[in-house]
Amino acid sequence: MVQLYDKSGRAVTVSSSDTVTMSANVQGATTFMMVPCRALTTVPDSLRRRCVSLMDANRADWYVRHRGYYLYVHSENQTEDLPLFQADSSFLLHTNTFYSGYYALESVNYPDYYIKPHVNGRLKITRKSQTTDYYDTASFRIYYSNSSSEYDGLIGCLLHSVQYIRTFWFIILDLLTSVVAYILLFDSFIVNFVAWLSIRFVCCVFVCLSVHRILGKV
Repeated sequence: MVQLYDKSGRAVTVSSSDTVTMSANVQGATTFMMVPCRALTTVPDSLRRRCVSLMDANRADWYVRHRGYYLYVHSENQTEDLPLFQADSSFLLHTNTFYSGYYALESVNYPDYYIKPHVNGRLKITRKSQTTDYYDTASFRIYYSNSSSEYDGLIGCLLHSVQYIRTFWFIILDLLTSVVAYILLFDSFIVNFVAWLSIRFVCCVFVCLSVHRILGKV
């Protein structure tokens, strides 16, 4: 679960009309689940590791997407054009693009268009310009909800890595963990269980470091 804040500290929030806006201050941040992007199969291999979608944490399958350049939260199950919806709700997560320690979100189907607030406070995708104002407003910090840790914290990753269980490499690692544990010949159940638990923990750390690299360091 993540929350986004702009460089000035204002929170990203979803209004009652499902528009995505900036709050007046740090209050009112909407919590999202950051998941592998909905258009993952259409994205080049070189970009897939940092392609993400933002789903409303309180509404399954409701995603942030752009429409007419402005951002909304819409239901994937109610769209009439699923491929377009999946492309509109997919973004490339960039680290240190405009400022060190900040993230930027680039539209997948509109290259060089980044999420930033309009003058009315509503978020939209806007073509990149080489100005300080653009860099300032297109830069975000991403935090875990109910936590003071930044998004790229390892402990937070350990607690939330279950979000990525659907990805094939996680499933493969989980399967290999169980196989390795059970083929080892130990004399007692307790020793076998401790060994199995230890291997699972090591693999979990490896997975979290991988997610950390994918979403924050690429």
